[in-house]
Amino acid sequence: MKDQSKILLIYKRSVLSTMGRLLKTKNARAGFKANHDNHYKALAHVEAVLKTMGLHYVKKPRNTRVNYKSFDLVITVGGDGTVLEAARNLTASQILLGVNSDPSWSVGQFCHATAESFERMLGQILRRSAKTIRLQKMKVTLKHGKTKRLFECLNDVLVCHANPAAMSRYGVSIGREEEEQRSSGMWIASAAGSTGGIFSAGGRRLPVDDRRLQYHPRELYRAKGIKYALTGGFIRPGKTISLTSHMSNGRIFVDGSHVSYPFIYGQKIEITASSNYVNLIHG
Repeated sequence: MKDQSKILLIYKRSVLSTMGRLLKTKNARAGFKANHDNHYKALAHVEAVLKTMGLHYVKKPRNTRVNYKSFDLVITVGGDGTVLEAARNLTASQILLGVNSDPSWSVGQFCHATAESFERMLGQILRRSAKTIRLQKMKVTLKHGKTKRLFECLNDVLVCHANPAAMSRYGVSIGREEEEQRSSGMWIASAAGSTGGIFSAGGRRLPVDDRRLQYHPRELYRAKGIKYALTGGFIRPGKTISLTSHMSNGRIFVDGSHVSYPFIYGQKIEITASSNYVNLIHG
């Protein structure tokens, strides 16, 4: 790190703290109580370690405005969703450490630290001996007329109808190949995201250092006379997959369900491998 004071601590709010009023019965609340306690105990431990080491940090909850560019090290406390939120905003010059605050609750594929291992791994970071892996990010361009929105993500993008029971209609093109498709939606994922939704839909797991992107349509509508060519595969660095909406109420979901954008008729989304990547601490 260039400056030990440039540390950002991002944490999630527990389910109990955000949904407490909706959980009417004691039995319902009890199901989330253990996770709530484990999560905030881990968060308190992470802060105690930072203070003991004399490190200054800025603490922010998820889903708040943060100028990520101001920090060299970003520490997340929660699960993979918290890591993904941070990763969308980071550049290759920054370091990311995910702390799984409750391994009994969260899978934590991107969280290579726990409360118990945090002090050891932070020490490795400060000594510049920590191991990192580079995770390929995706560059997403959303176009509608003269309006253009650019953003990056780490895991995956799902393009589909806003109603999960409705058919998704879109045009898809990769290089010189293009066709109209009707399906339950289209997954596009990085190697880091290849173990998630796209894998469940029939895609392949990729090594985390693979720079290719992967696409896979969900439940293609197969009627007599309809043949598809773009039924899943890989997009090499420098190549782009484009989708044009033929839906009045389409939706684009980014890295899960928390971030989404409208995808109405005529809008176009282009996705390619970013020149950026995420430096994730592991081991």
